[in-house]
Amino acid sequence: MRPMLQSTFCLQPPGDTPTRRSTFDAIIAGCIPVFFEDQSARTQYRWHLPEEAYGEFAVHIQKEDVVYKGLKILDVLMGISRARVRRMRQKVIELIPRVVYRKHGSSSSKGWKGQKDAFDIAIDGALEKIRSRVKGEVEIGDLSSV
Repeated sequence: MRPMLQSTFCLQPPGDTPTRRSTFDAIIAGCIPVFFEDQSARTQYRWHLPEEAYGEFAVHIQKEDVVYKGLKILDVLMGISRARVRRMRQKVIELIPRVVYRKHGSSSSKGWKGQKDAFDIAIDGALEKIRSRVKGEVEIGDLSSV
């Protein structure tokens, strides 16, 4: 974790699964994640990491461009302006409450007033999924009785 605290960008190469715990470690450290696969956190953690804002807090480099076309990762990262890096890092910092579990009612959570943590977001997502399935079943049931 210490190297991430001292880094601007944290590479998130794919492993044996499309996602990595390191993605959350990077965000908690305020480090901008660099992904090489679309299937990384974009689809796995859409409740916690807003898909529509991905370009605001993460860098995506096609792994095929690196492996087969000789694209240099450092060149891509060095090509990002300091102003954009500052904006991206600010967005990463804003995401921190969404990827950690706080102790509800603790004095440290007072600064989080009105913000949901990872648990709140996971529960909301699960409930919404249940609601949509129940709604779908009701609609199907209504059609079959006609």
